[in-house]
Amino acid sequence: MPQTEHHPDLKPRHAAETEPDLPPLRIGVRILLFAVGAFLVLVGLVFGPLPLVPAVVLIPLGVALLSLASDRLNRRLRTFVMRRWPNAWQRIHQVRAWLHSRLS
Repeated sequence: MPQTEHHPDLKPRHAAETEPDLPPLRIGVRILLFAVGAFLVLVGLVFGPLPLVPAVVLIPLGVALLSLASDRLNRRLRTFVMRRWPNAWQRIHQVRAWLHSRLS
């Protein structure tokens, strides 16, 4: 069975894979984003069955904030979105770039 490795001469399949990563944020901002994002995900999971707290809004918002704080989570989010909704990544990247410029 052949191994699936990226050959250095081959071009990536998607244009989003060639987008430059945003420069890292300051450590204080990253810690704040991580804390708020984790809180939103936790609240979305705990109170998800209740009708008053919309988990459909809280969990994606928390994951988006966590992806700004963590490069590893950003890469995983990109592969997840690119597999399921390839056209949505451009909009997500624009929102991330806008938030990054506001938080820098």
